[in-house]
Amino acid sequence: MSPTSLPGIPSEELLRSGSDNERPDSPFLSFLVDQLTKVEEQNEWLKSKVLQLEKEQEEYYLDGQKRMEIGFRNVAKCVDEVGAMREVFKEIVGIMSGERVRFVYPCNENVTNEEVQRVSSSTLLSNNSRRERQERRQQYEADYMALNGDSSIKTEEPVDDLGGIHNEGDYEDGGGDDSDSGHGIEYRRSINYKINRAIQSVHDVAREYFEGLPGRPSLLSLERRYGSTWRRSSKERTLFAKRMCIINKINDVRKNPVHYGLPDSINRYMAIKVVENIRLGNNNFQGHHCRLSLSQLYTYFSKKMDQLEDYSLSLKIRGEPRRIYLMREREARLERIGEEEENPDDVSIEASGE
Repeated sequence: MSPTSLPGIPSEELLRSGSDNERPDSPFLSFLVDQLTKVEEQNEWLKSKVLQLEKEQEEYYLDGQKRMEIGFRNVAKCVDEVGAMREVFKEIVGIMSGERVRFVYPCNENVTNEEVQRVSSSTLLSNNSRRERQERRQQYEADYMALNGDSSIKTEEPVDDLGGIHNEGDYEDGGGDDSDSGHGIEYRRSINYKINRAIQSVHDVAREYFEGLPGRPSLLSLERRYGSTWRRSSKERTLFAKRMCIINKINDVRKNPVHYGLPDSINRYMAIKVVENIRLGNNNFQGHHCRLSLSQLYTYFSKKMDQLEDYSLSLKIRGEPRRIYLMREREARLERIGEEEENPDDVSIEASGE
């Protein structure tokens, strides 16, 4: 505020007083002007602060509304899942207590259509089973493609003084990349490795362990580099233990062939063939020469059900899956029960004769 705008004081007199001699109240006027200037500056600062607080309050309100919307959606989802779980537990309790049947069909006289609709409307189990089937199918397809991919022919690895078998590139870094990012990618890929579930033969078990499937590291190299850290999940540890039971049998047959009645000049490929022949039929699993799965072969070796005559370089008999023998035994048992029901007199005569 200039001195010319002060009320009650003419501008000419102020100029004359400023030019000739200073007025007695000029310090007071200067002080007043300074105070007015400071008040205006404080008003501007307060106005800016008020605008800033309004903006922050608006943002906080919008953020709170967004969080509440997300929370309401989560609550609604939780309510639906809890309702579905209540239905599942109700069905489980009913099955355990005998009040409900396990498989509900509309044709059952004891079940109404409303109950069928209520049971079938539960989405928890259906969604979980659908997701699990999809994940298993994707994993199996990836394993099948990796198992049947193109692979280069590898010679048998040399044996060192400690009896270990070295693969070419076991101690090399992945792809010759010396960068930190390359090592990090290789490490993450190794520790996240999943054992192939599509494998069904001993040859492929040995190939995955000693050589590695196309585009994937061998299990032997993972064990040497990372120990047991790459087997993080319980499923991988369990499956690896079962596969190692078969691998240990291959190594034992190779190192001690005379103990199994085999030629002394046996190599690893021949040892794999011997164990594969046991899987295909050179066994006496549960009293039959069965074609075993890898899980059944693990049971056969872990429970020491194998015999010396099982080990041979030639396949003596090609077995059939165990389910075939079980189905035949069941059919024979049903036929025998049917004959006994048709001829009860013959059964009583035989019993009395005995």
